[in-house]
Amino acid sequence: MTTTIPESAAPLLLGRYRPHTLIGRGGMASIFRAHDETLDRDVALKLFRAGGAADMDQHHTELSALARLSHHGIVSLIDAGIDYSTPDDPRPFLVMELVRGTDLQATIDQRALTTEEIAEIAFDLAEALEYVHARGVIHHDLKPSNVMLVEYGTSTFRARARLADFGIALNASEDTADHGQETTGTAAYLSPEQAARLPVTTASDVYSLGLVLLQCFTRTIAFPGGQVESAMARLSADPAIPADLPGQWTPLLTAMTARDPDARPTMAALALAFRDEIFAATS
Repeated sequence: MTTTIPESAAPLLLGRYRPHTLIGRGGMASIFRAHDETLDRDVALKLFRAGGAADMDQHHTELSALARLSHHGIVSLIDAGIDYSTPDDPRPFLVMELVRGTDLQATIDQRALTTEEIAEIAFDLAEALEYVHARGVIHHDLKPSNVMLVEYGTSTFRARARLADFGIALNASEDTADHGQETTGTAAYLSPEQAARLPVTTASDVYSLGLVLLQCFTRTIAFPGGQVESAMARLSADPAIPADLPGQWTPLLTAMTARDPDARPTMAALALAFRDEIFAATS
């Protein structure tokens, strides 16, 4: 459900961005459709909730991750700042490209995807994540609701999958071996090492992408349940991957969801494999 903010109550951020419609809400931030009054265009504005030093550190982590990424498969960062409209409650915000489309979770809920569509989505995401990983960033929270399927209004181009929300992205060079710290990510899509609070690498994104693509085929979550139940289930069991998936999908998803991170393929290898699956699905 969207909520419209009266213009008289909406602050003008950085002298140009005025939020007017609440379009999403998460644990750490709210997403608004806002208007850039300088360039006369709509943008997405992610306004973080007020918090302490740890929350500000998380904001800077996301900003750092997004600022150095520029790829057609990633929602672009436009601007950033802090909202001082309530002086005793300053709130950081990000201004991002407003992507018009449907998220993958909503699409899965509405209808079955064809094998060709799944292969195209897989290729788009693997290509974007190969780029992300090459620049030392781990997304850390891959899930269907963080994937936008964007239509460009032409009859000759298919919908493109674009990766959104780097809210808990990590630098791959950072020390992620702080055992016992809070597990971050969405429980249903955590890798085993995330669930066990072990060091996280780019292979964690591979595992999570495997679960997302498996859900595209089955339309069910591989590890349902509550936060703890879902996160811990994958430490003792592999996801149930149908043996009769078309093409090479069964071995591909099996390799992606191996419990040993070193046994999983790289995003570069997967991009090539997914491209082959597009050709196989259309031949």
